[in-house]
Amino acid sequence: MPDENTFLLARCMWDEATKRRIEMQELRPFGVARNIFKAKLPAGKTITFQGIPAAQYESECVSWISDKSRLKKELVKLGMPVAKGGAVRTKDEAAALFRALVPPVIVKPHQGSGSRHTILHIKTENELSLAFIIAKQVSPMVVIEEELVGSVYRATLVGGKLIAVLRRDPPQVMGDGVHTIFELIEEENKHPARSGPYFAKIQLDERAREELARQEYEMDSVPLEEARVSLHQKVHWSAGGTSVDVTDEVHPDNVTIFEQIARELRAPVVGIDFIISDIRRSWKEEKRCGILECNSMPFIDKHHFPFEGKPRNVAGAIWDMVMTHYI
Repeated sequence: MPDENTFLLARCMWDEATKRRIEMQELRPFGVARNIFKAKLPAGKTITFQGIPAAQYESECVSWISDKSRLKKELVKLGMPVAKGGAVRTKDEAAALFRALVPPVIVKPHQGSGSRHTILHIKTENELSLAFIIAKQVSPMVVIEEELVGSVYRATLVGGKLIAVLRRDPPQVMGDGVHTIFELIEEENKHPARSGPYFAKIQLDERAREELARQEYEMDSVPLEEARVSLHQKVHWSAGGTSVDVTDEVHPDNVTIFEQIARELRAPVVGIDFIISDIRRSWKEEKRCGILECNSMPFIDKHHFPFEGKPRNVAGAIWDMVMTHYI
């Protein structure tokens, strides 16, 4: 049975397996949880997998999907919207590319690092130089791209079909014209969902103060009513970021490109991060929207437990795909 050491994604897979009379067993080499499982299907077939039971369908793309430069080239071939930019090795190359782009830009490692080394809102060459050093710590190649405009959305597809879409929001508070930002944060942190395991309290750290300064706020500022105040550059769950299910609001044109990407990659399960000002609008109507990255092992548990909105049973869709394959 799953315990406190079992990955949250795996718990969702386990719960849905039980409903389908699939016998699950976790394998822990040397007693350490490695997200490895064995599942005995009702038809008698036993499969072993890590994270998500889709290995038997995996295509060649799984080996390079985390390579941001390679993925971008493939998306461009398909005519998909992506940010303008490229990958560089040296500071001189970075400066030359920066001058050819329209700021603000973002800088990130060539290979994925969970966005921990990604720097946003870069407008000057001095800022570029500092960001380059940070990204270079984890990757010999550094990606520099024009910053896309809008919210970050995570679309998850199973068997080439769109199953769920979340809007991922940074930690933020809404002004009421009365309370200070500090007071608004204290009140927001009382939300029961922020007690874990899926969402965290908003952190009052240096990064929060830097983000406030970028918006010309301080902790004792009183934002206007309905003014949205961001407290982190990124949408990290651990920093207090949240999510809203928007599956039923996605424009048909956006559904089309998500499903086309999944088919072309031949990925049985794929998470697509997409930036657009409003998911209800077609990507064709937006100037600085695009695909951010793709992930062959997406955190499907986030769809099961959104901060707001309807839960989506992605784990169930995955097991349905697996069982269809073997029956």
